[in-house]
Amino acid sequence: NAVKMRQLHDKLVKDINTLNSRRQAIKAKVAVAKTQERITKLGASADKIEGSKGAFQRMEAKADKMLDEANAMAELDSQPVDEAQALEEKYKTADVNASVEDELAAMKKKLGL
Repeated sequence: NAVKMRQLHDKLVKDINTLNSRRQAIKAKVAVAKTQERITKLGASADKIEGSKGAFQRMEAKADKMLDEANAMAELDSQPVDEAQALEEKYKTADVNASVEDELAAMKKKLGL
């Protein structure tokens, strides 16, 4: 009878130890699952942040384009095209180029080329 009680006691101790081991394994799995969930949420947050950065970059590019267009329009409006003055400037440089050509021809003649 005492032997049976001892065997029953040993079996219960063994079962308790097994259950304790399983409980520890379950706790570890729960901890891993929670950690994985946090990592996944952080990854999703990082994706949202990247998406927001992209949206801000697109908005900034659009704003830059609008500013450039506005500046170009302002520049065009502020400087009316005076065709007579533009032609005068063109022919002024032509006179300078002609005098340079004359000077070059004189140098070539002097050198015998």
